[in-house]
Amino acid sequence: DRVLVEAGWAKPYGDLAQDYTETTSGFGASDGLELGFRWRHHFSRTISLSPAFHFVDYRNFTSTGSDIGDYRISSSSLRYTLELMIIQGEESSSARPFLAFSGGWYRNRVIGYNKTLVVPFDESVNTLGFAARGGVRLGLFELSAVYSLNRFDTVRYFNAGVNESYNWDNFGVRAGWIIPFSDGAH
Repeated sequence: DRVLVEAGWAKPYGDLAQDYTETTSGFGASDGLELGFRWRHHFSRTISLSPAFHFVDYRNFTSTGSDIGDYRISSSSLRYTLELMIIQGEESSSARPFLAFSGGWYRNRVIGYNKTLVVPFDESVNTLGFAARGGVRLGLFELSAVYSLNRFDTVRYFNAGVNESYNWDNFGVRAGWIIPFSDGAH
């Protein structure tokens, strides 16, 4: 078993990245930071399963409204997942490529104002999310690219009483460190 800590960059897509003032469902989020933690259990030298937690904090949309002054729209996501990883190469290899697939519970949060800048709100939506990740392990480090599928329907955001579909997909790049107190961490 191994414990990993991860940090990375996340680029939002879909409604999450669309302009807040020019679209009906855009949040105006921009590239942000992703932090994570996972415990990896190996079933063999090539297959492992990992419960994981990741926090994605996108950069806020900021602007000025005529009646309310400066305001911001903050978007973030908590992700509780289970990841299946397939890794190639021998344990003694200096570079081992891998593919991983995960699914789990995503909690998407927005803090800000509705589109008319009248009603402030702090709302979260829970949904199922999925991700695919590929990369390489270099000793105690992992470098990877990940695409997360994060789509859901809700009435909680901008148009109260109307169920709307949202796309919060994102692409990211992560660096992970295998904490060396684990046995056989190479």
